[in-house]
Amino acid sequence: MSSPLHLVRHAVPFTRYPYRGEGMACNLCGESETLTVAETDRRLKRLRSVACTGCGLIRTDPMPSAAELDAYYASAYRAAYQFALGRRPPRHHLNRSRREAGFRAALLGPALRPGARVLDVGSGSGEFLAAARARGCDATGIEPGRTYAAYARAEHGARVLDRLDALPPDAAFDVVTAHHVLEHLRDPVDTLARLAGRLAPGGVLYAAVPNMAATGKPPHERFHFAHVHGFVRQTLDAAAGRAGLAPHPDYRREDTTAVYRHAAASDAPCRPEPGLAQTLAAALAPVRPGAYLASGAWLGPMVRRNAKAIRDTFAGR
Repeated sequence: MSSPLHLVRHAVPFTRYPYRGEGMACNLCGESETLTVAETDRRLKRLRSVACTGCGLIRTDPMPSAAELDAYYASAYRAAYQFALGRRPPRHHLNRSRREAGFRAALLGPALRPGARVLDVGSGSGEFLAAARARGCDATGIEPGRTYAAYARAEHGARVLDRLDALPPDAAFDVVTAHHVLEHLRDPVDTLARLAGRLAPGGVLYAAVPNMAATGKPPHERFHFAHVHGFVRQTLDAAAGRAGLAPHPDYRREDTTAVYRHAAASDAPCRPEPGLAQTLAAALAPVRPGAYLASGAWLGPMVRRNAKAIRDTFAGR
């Protein structure tokens, strides 16, 4: 159960988050030089985000330590961002997850053939695992959140492990998916390489992350504490390239939602884009939170987020 004081400290605007953090080099290219792209997050709390000048990958600076992230996910994340205060996922999350699982299954299409071995990393409450099993796949989930993993097992009969290392060393999969997972990790590029190493010959890897280049919202609305890394299309592809992957030409792509395969000799290399950090710093120019609050521009995003949660709460199956 979440500590009320811990939740409050994560919610009060204009204050820092309750963590110390540490300096960290870029997980994509190893460089340490950065440009600041944001000083505030969507809750008007102080949170510094930087873009690596070597490749453009965005990260929180200072980066929460592994222990601090573990404590946050254990005590605050589900309650703070998904309003999960009880022993089961809230209805709006389940409806949203069910809808997303249907989209993902449709996108992967023929790859989810009967007998296909499927690994879903960050499987949450298990809706995609259920969708894969309904297509005759042998599906396994990785979900460190105990409440959501228990729900997936009880509600969907899903096989869910708590960490990637719990898999047998020689386990390989025809389909690996990571939906809105990489942005939560201190080592997203290294993790993507580990997942690529789990692909069977001819296998595909689906990765989806929030697009930090998305338009239609104030720049700082794209940041919050749970997302310690931020991607755009170029950095997601560069991360995939470092893992030995390339975009699969047979699957439809939507910016930072992509299906990859092991790179072939004919595939163009996926490399960091020079000058991307400067482009992102200009597009995500820091906003003064006081001026933003006084402008009233925050009302629209707040109403849209709450309306979406209400819609998803009462949406039918």
